[in-house]
Amino acid sequence: MTLARRTDKWESPPNRTERGFSLIEVMVAMTVFAIVSSGLFLFVGTGLKVARSNRERTVAANLASQEMDAVRQLPFASVANGLTTKTASVDGVSFTIDRNAEWVGTNATAGECDSSSTAPKVLRVTVEVRWSDMGSTPSAQTSSVLSPPAGAYDATLGHIGVRVRDSNAVPLGSVPVRVVGTGEDRTISTTDAQAASAGCAFFGYLAPGSYTVTLNSSGYVDRQGSASASQTVGVTAATVSSVSFDYDRAATLVATLTGFGGATPVSTIPVALGNTGLIPSGKKTFTGTGLARTISSLFPYSDGYEAWAGSCRDADPEGLNTSNAAYWPGAQRADAFNVDPNTTTSGTIALPRLTVNFTQGANDGTDTITASHASDTNCPSGESYTLGTVPGQTGSVVTALPYGTWTIKVTGKTITGGNPSVVLDPRGSGSSTVNLTLP
Repeated sequence: MTLARRTDKWESPPNRTERGFSLIEVMVAMTVFAIVSSGLFLFVGTGLKVARSNRERTVAANLASQEMDAVRQLPFASVANGLTTKTASVDGVSFTIDRNAEWVGTNATAGECDSSSTAPKVLRVTVEVRWSDMGSTPSAQTSSVLSPPAGAYDATLGHIGVRVRDSNAVPLGSVPVRVVGTGEDRTISTTDAQAASAGCAFFGYLAPGSYTVTLNSSGYVDRQGSASASQTVGVTAATVSSVSFDYDRAATLVATLTGFGGATPVSTIPVALGNTGLIPSGKKTFTGTGLARTISSLFPYSDGYEAWAGSCRDADPEGLNTSNAAYWPGAQRADAFNVDPNTTTSGTIALPRLTVNFTQGANDGTDTITASHASDTNCPSGESYTLGTVPGQTGSVVTALPYGTWTIKVTGKTITGGNPSVVLDPRGSGSSTVNLTLP
């Protein structure tokens, strides 16, 4: 008898196509998908950014065209010279519209602040539109030339061209310039970098006479540290009178007075700053109290400021006497403090140490020791300081004073041998001693 074989007990081996994915295969697939997706998202994001940028530049170009059309519709005499700025918002994007209007020669390539011509002919108008997220996309620009009506201006009138530059001699735009005189009181903002003459405010067709040109922008100063910079200029017929200003954001210097060997300087000593641009002597003195002095409203000269303590001539290591001879031949000022626009710079000013030893025969209470400097053209009243007090028969006072020759005194007392003098020399060791003896 033949036995039948039970086929339900047998299973064929699994086919590879019927198995599930392993963990490694799943991870590889997800990684590949992530890479492909990232590239796709990056491509889509870049495309959207480019599309948005193109759209915004199109809007900017339309705004520039609209601004120019508006200018052409204005009466010629009402087109404001200089730089005017306004803003517009389109679909949540902020656009800035700058319009420069400047007198130029007939070739319209050079503004009258640069031109040798003395007769401005036409008005060149340049419009630039920028927006908040433009990045490296170029701004939208357009320009046109407007001719004045025939006979609109008297050729016998004169003009004033005002040029404003910063501390690096770069033309400075958007600075309001005011001209007053001979029936005129006019303010024009200097042109920006898109103009034919950047940093220029041109006042055309003025009656001959004397005019005052003034700048007064908050936070800015001229070379002498004045926010209200002013010059007087005369206007003659058929001539351009040129005026130039150096004007920039003010710098601040915090100078701390320190004494050699740890001595504490007198707290009321003035601080002097030197730069050849300071008129008339190349230096300026600032009074104050305390060891840390904050000196603001400084023009940011590219070569900075040299600094020393004291206002008298010989307080300056490079000081000259009335015969123009050096007090301290071979001495040099300390390195200059570097200053930058709208920035605070900190540093120290070192003063020589002075020790006064005091001895008297009887203990009659506390004695006050002083030092005085003779007057000169830089310190017409001289300088006098209280150095300290000695409570008994003997003692010492240690302090720091400016360079120069000082007379030491005891208030209300006669010093044996007279009041001694001490010379604090910038070429010396930085430390001097005086011994006082009282009966």
